[in-house]
Amino acid sequence: MKDFEIRRIKTSDWKDIHELNVKMGYNYEAEKVERRIQSVLDASTDILLVLEVEGKVVGYVHGTPYNTLYTERMVNIIAFVFTVEYRECKEMTDAILSTFEKESKRNGFSGVRMSANSDRIILHGIMLDNGYESNRN
Repeated sequence: MKDFEIRRIKTSDWKDIHELNVKMGYNYEAEKVERRIQSVLDASTDILLVLEVEGKVVGYVHGTPYNTLYTERMVNIIAFVFTVEYRECKEMTDAILSTFEKESKRNGFSGVRMSANSDRIILHGIMLDNGYESNRN
């Protein structure tokens, strides 16, 4: 197993993030990704963690506040992305999810939720393996 680091995103990660997004089908302009990262960091309400292997970002998780009138303040995972090479590496996916949960709690969120397309079978498996409930349909 390769060594890896989980850390908060930096604007300098934009090329790797853009590459991951393109592989997920999101063809947002490369030049705008850096500005979007900086904007999210400046707002300081989102949680955006990356997983880096040998100096390259190979995955990230992005959560944003989920505020409703029927539950305590939660964080909503809006992106959980890994390269094909690492997406089934349980040690890495579990580690970034665990770090995300700790960071969420430290930031005052009472829980984590996520909506994902039902065809993201590996992602649903990761979440179920980590104790999340599924209303997959």
